Amino acid sequence: MTAMIVAVCLSALIMLVALIKSGHFFGYIILTALSGVGSLFAVNLLSSVTGVSIALNYITLSVSSFFGIPGVIGLLLCF
Repeated sequence: MTAMIVAVCLSALIMLVALIKSGHFFGYIILTALSGVGSLFAVNLLSSVTGVSIALNYITLSVSSFFGIPGVIGLLLCF
């Protein structure tokens, strides 16, 4: 569990540095947050068809908004 937390923090730091260096920091943050939260709600909307759902709480919303679609895929793999 500790290794997973360290890996998430390290990848978040690398992502922040890359976005700051690119010069499009705020645009990418907004786009990533919208696509992540949208895909999280899409997974929960389709849960009646697929049988797969992700609980909506602060952790899942923050992971999906910070990491976007790959974050939602990671949540699906973890739960």
